Amino acid sequence: MFRDLPRTGKDTTLCEFDTIVSQDNGDRVKLRRSPARSARFAGRLDIGDIDREILAALERLDAAQVREFRTAVDEASDRLGLDYVRDSGERILIPVNPTPALPTRRQITYLGSVLRAFTFGVARLVSRRLDDPKLAAALPLGADELAWLRIGRDAPGNPPTHVFHRWDCATDLSHDSAAMHAKFFEVNSVDVGGIHYAAATRQVLLDAFQKIGVRGLSIDRAAAGSDPRLVLLDEVKAHAKTIGRPLKFLAIAENQDFTTGITEAASIATFFCDRGLNTECVDVRAFQVHRRKGVCVRGRPVDVIYRNIELRDLVELESAGADLAGMKAAAAAGQLFSSPFGELDHKSLWEVLGSSEFNGQLTPLEKKMVARHIPWTRLLCERRTDGPNGKSVDLTSYVRRQRSWLVMKPNQSCGGQGVTIGPVTSQRAWEKTLDDALAAPNTWVAQELISIPRRRTVVPGPGGRFRAKEVYAVYGLFCSPFGVAFVGRASSRPVVNVMQGGGMLGILGRE
Repeated sequence: MFRDLPRTGKDTTLCEFDTIVSQDNGDRVKLRRSPARSARFAGRLDIGDIDREILAALERLDAAQVREFRTAVDEASDRLGLDYVRDSGERILIPVNPTPALPTRRQITYLGSVLRAFTFGVARLVSRRLDDPKLAAALPLGADELAWLRIGRDAPGNPPTHVFHRWDCATDLSHDSAAMHAKFFEVNSVDVGGIHYAAATRQVLLDAFQKIGVRGLSIDRAAAGSDPRLVLLDEVKAHAKTIGRPLKFLAIAENQDFTTGITEAASIATFFCDRGLNTECVDVRAFQVHRRKGVCVRGRPVDVIYRNIELRDLVELESAGADLAGMKAAAAAGQLFSSPFGELDHKSLWEVLGSSEFNGQLTPLEKKMVARHIPWTRLLCERRTDGPNGKSVDLTSYVRRQRSWLVMKPNQSCGGQGVTIGPVTSQRAWEKTLDDALAAPNTWVAQELISIPRRRTVVPGPGGRFRAKEVYAVYGLFCSPFGVAFVGRASSRPVVNVMQGGGMLGILGRE
């Protein structure tokens, strides 16, 4: 998702905010859902007592107070860098949903335990990627990408664990008191987005509510989850300790040919510098190898490189003649975070976790967490496999018949690109997508459809006052031994997309 906001020369949507895209013959379709189909796709209304109190406070505002609230949001967004840059050079503030989500401490604690189980389980499984032919087929990479994995495999520590994940999920905060029914639909493990945006959003909302006299809301770690920037900072510090390096200089590696799109990296660098860690955004081609100092930037030794670029982009740069010797030396020394193993964050990783063909190394607790929270997912090709009920099925026939219960997704794309939702796609279009996927085996997955909870928010109405409106909401979670942090997104469409009326969903707590 956020890794997906384009840093290309094309003015396009913030596809990192895309969660679900409905397509019919390559074009976006208008959603026409019968009540039965809608029930399968749209989750129940996620609204609790505190949500109603916040909504009531916003709906009581007169037109002048609404303007004051919205001005406060814009001023805080501007001050805190909640923005992106269009190809024209225009700076755009990212929309902020006026009503926050408020997870409970119990939900935060439980979700943290789930994600710790996922993290350890994934690391154990992907560590075999270079040696297990079946796993290689399930988690496909190009030869040049695999070369990076081989470089990083023997780095100090345990490279498959040196990964910073964002786990994306749908969960009903109001009715699922322990988050026992949360469903995780994908993971992003390199060039992860939302770290700064999530932190900025909750501060923006806190400032705006204080301006209109709403009290009792908090961004305290225990009440609202951690600040994602602090989770990352603590993980970077722990990584430096693991590989035996003092953490004096952190480089955020990126392709600086792209000057538009998301602006998070610079904001994260500033945040870290303010907390005493010298941090700089560095082009991936600027790293050099010094005989005595190791990996350097302009002669200065680098301790850890936070990798804000995918391996396939590095491969493309190198094929165009770029010298990436510094990045490769960093991979061999274990200085890349996420390590090259972060590239195995495919949609098909869910099959690896959930199928008995691959997950024998998971502990009983890890298997329990996977069974409860990860939807059935299979890499698409002509074969037999276990269906959702555990019985063997012909995969192609099953997917063709079960359109109303499934989605299909490109295995390695991001930002919702190409995602085809069965209940809102015609049978003809569904079968065409399936046929196209089968024509390029192991490049698409079929996944069990999960319900996306709806939340109630407000938008300006006639006369300038707020009126109620429903939106879809999804969350990304960052987890480490140092805490659990959320990034929320919301949209009036199942397409959770900033450029199509969506925006950031702030995560707050109660004092």
